[in-house]
Amino acid sequence: MKNKIVVVEATSTAFDYLEDIRALGCEPVILEAYLPDGYAKRTLDEERKVKYSHIKYPITIIKEDPDYDVTLREIRALDPLLVIVGGEEGVVTGTRLADDLGMPGTPYANIANMTQKSAMHQSLKRAGLRYIRGTEVKSWEDCLRFLEETGTEDVVLKHDHGAASVGVHLVHGREELRAAFEQERGASNNMFGEAHTRFLLQERIFGTEYIVNTISREGIPALTSVFRYYKKRTPSGAIIYSGEESINAPDEMEKALIDYALKAVPALGITDGPVHGEYMIDKSGPILIEANCRVMGSSAPAGFLDRVFGYHETEVILNSMLDVEYHRRFRQRPYKPLRKGYLKDFSAVCDQHISSSGVVPIVLSMKSYYSGWVENAGRTDRLHETIDLETETGCVYMVHDDPEVVKREFELLMYIEENYPKLLQSNEPLFLPPEDPAQITPEIQSILNDDPETLINRIIAYYRDGAQGEPVVPEKLLEASPYNRRILDLIRSLC
Repeated sequence: MKNKIVVVEATSTAFDYLEDIRALGCEPVILEAYLPDGYAKRTLDEERKVKYSHIKYPITIIKEDPDYDVTLREIRALDPLLVIVGGEEGVVTGTRLADDLGMPGTPYANIANMTQKSAMHQSLKRAGLRYIRGTEVKSWEDCLRFLEETGTEDVVLKHDHGAASVGVHLVHGREELRAAFEQERGASNNMFGEAHTRFLLQERIFGTEYIVNTISREGIPALTSVFRYYKKRTPSGAIIYSGEESINAPDEMEKALIDYALKAVPALGITDGPVHGEYMIDKSGPILIEANCRVMGSSAPAGFLDRVFGYHETEVILNSMLDVEYHRRFRQRPYKPLRKGYLKDFSAVCDQHISSSGVVPIVLSMKSYYSGWVENAGRTDRLHETIDLETETGCVYMVHDDPEVVKREFELLMYIEENYPKLLQSNEPLFLPPEDPAQITPEIQSILNDDPETLINRIIAYYRDGAQGEPVVPEKLLEASPYNRRILDLIRSLC
């Protein structure tokens, strides 16, 4: 009896496939995607190490051979029930293996539409759907030609095959575009280890960005989830993620987005499998930014998604790929999430040494906290500037029965990050010292010496226990600066 299911690159949210496979009474097998030595491989190896540390049972792990035929023979010898794409690095190999082994999946002949953003938009154009004007550029002259032909100065330069916002530049005018183009052309390889020969230049769409996740079988997509993105520009100009919000009751424009997405997926030739689609809504309506033919990212825990939607992505994808009737039934059910969910992404504005993580006691005190990770919570004493999803410094998952509770706590984290970053991560004192050194008593000096994480824990515990005894922060320190009182008020609001 066939009982092995191969996951090609079980990283990020795709790690959830492993337990889902075991729940079906099958044996999960991990096929690690091949990447040449470089930044992408080092990053992926680190993520694998973290993910694999959570596996508490024997598991077969196979490394993809650069020679595809060798890998095909090895996987064929397992006689698997299913081969399924995991992370972005597994899209090409996973799609090809499923096709060659006669398993459910989109035909490999369609791989350009599944990985190349330029091909995606040409397919939308042929289908009569709204698309983004763009062109492949190999030289600065190609860039100039596109600017002249479109009459626009706001453009996006990106890798035609890319992921996680790596190498994406939102630019205005020739000077910014030339700097971005020269920067990317000067790099050796993209995140998949491919030579930098394919760049895409597109008109820039200004609007609100969304995620629409689907699972298709026999050419028909089913909606699994919808999220709204929150993004921000860093001081260095990078556009990074700051959060995501589940869309539970779509408004009219969001309903139009869902309708557009359910037309866009088959227009791309996606017949069988998941699409993690990134879309934008602007004044002209919805439009596809790019389609990623794998489960959503953000390492979303299955339990978190279960609480928000009543199911999780990998569960629905796996069951749909194994059973067309399951997919039909799922497709016909109404889209009604159970609870409001948020993801809060954290970032560093510059390279910095760090010894404290004030965000830990803050998020642990929140009613909506589900789980998450923070880079400097015992893992490293150095943060690198966040320039894309691969370099974010933490991610927290938040859900609550009361949508107002989780919304308020998410907005509080956004506010703190924007206005009081020392509350989250800092090597500096949490409070400002008095201007007059003579007012710095031993008690105040002790507080100024305290790392933010320890101090925030003490303050929260004091107010949670009823504020009995001497306050943690003396009035003299609060009087030293209005900033100090605002910091204390923010921490007290968590209690």
